[in-house]
Amino acid sequence: MHILAFFFHFPPMSGGGAVVSFEIANTLVSLGHKVTVLVPDVEWRGKKYLPAMHPNLSVVRVETPSRTNLKIAARRCKGNLSKKGVEIGKKNAIDFIFTIFHPFHTVPNAAILCAKKLGMPVIVKIDDAVYEKSFGLKSLQRRMEKVYSSKALQNANNILVPNEATAKIVSTSYCVKMEKISIVPNGIDLGLFQIKDAKREKIVVFSGVMYYHRGLDILLDAIPEVIKDIPDAKFVLLGEGPEMKKLQDKVKEMKLDSYVEFKGWVERNLIPRYLIQASLGIGPLKLTTVTENALPIKVLEYMAASLPIIARKGTLPKDVLMDNENGYFIDNASDLAKKITKLLNDPNLVKKMGDSSFNMVQRFSWRNILNIIFEIYKTI
Repeated sequence: MHILAFFFHFPPMSGGGAVVSFEIANTLVSLGHKVTVLVPDVEWRGKKYLPAMHPNLSVVRVETPSRTNLKIAARRCKGNLSKKGVEIGKKNAIDFIFTIFHPFHTVPNAAILCAKKLGMPVIVKIDDAVYEKSFGLKSLQRRMEKVYSSKALQNANNILVPNEATAKIVSTSYCVKMEKISIVPNGIDLGLFQIKDAKREKIVVFSGVMYYHRGLDILLDAIPEVIKDIPDAKFVLLGEGPEMKKLQDKVKEMKLDSYVEFKGWVERNLIPRYLIQASLGIGPLKLTTVTENALPIKVLEYMAASLPIIARKGTLPKDVLMDNENGYFIDNASDLAKKITKLLNDPNLVKKMGDSSFNMVQRFSWRNILNIIFEIYKTI
């Protein structure tokens, strides 16, 4: 097959969105399909994600109204992307168009417009369906963007969402018929996490961008109670983000410097070496519209590294984090401290729950996920 993919987040951009886009495109090519990726040509000034790209993967970077202002590029890239897609579609036998939706950019709008002009099916993947609540002018802007996105999504042939909660949000927020929505979770490249004879230490790990909704302040509140019982416990935080400075200040105020280590940006291929040293991974600790029943890439990485997971109730699907089987759901900082203490004091329990995580994550390999997507394509 020849798939034409429209993405906004793609290497050298970093973050979960870029990882997902790349893994889908790269895995499709490794399975023998032809993939042409269209992305806005922007200048990425942040930390760069530079994975080993399959030599047969074709990436076309399309001119946008601004290379340096991502907000302008995101909101005004539709015309050029759609035009380039139509140009490629007329020269090649494209089977279907694939894109990933996010509320703030118009890449999926371009993909859907292109598909309409070429008369071919388009599949849209949605991980983040809505924004956090906003106020003032920003709230007005987002309402306008929602109207724009609704018109686009209603013209998609099929919409992939990670869970039933997101399906309901997409259906009600964007007025999309439920029969157009399919539940397909994110995947993971299990080959990155071939771990043998891991030597677990009394380390609690978090990996990801430090946003407010991750709830790392709750983790810090739990630490004093943990170290009363386990004075050699360590808390390793991988990544950066808007909350990082606030969290670092809080660590100093609480005099936890000797227990908490901020590693900052870590190359993706180096993340496994930190995970195999840890005894458990921290998922979202705040329940918001962004985290409700979500499935962050980092959680799949914890599972692939055979780690138990701890997260706030309602933030992860119950078939991903099964309470008391491969980790725990918690309600507050005190509950979190008790569960961390229980695991760090019981290596056998860590091993048992970690094995459960590893067995459960096998169904999330990108090859399995893409097979599901192809089955959906056949029904269109």
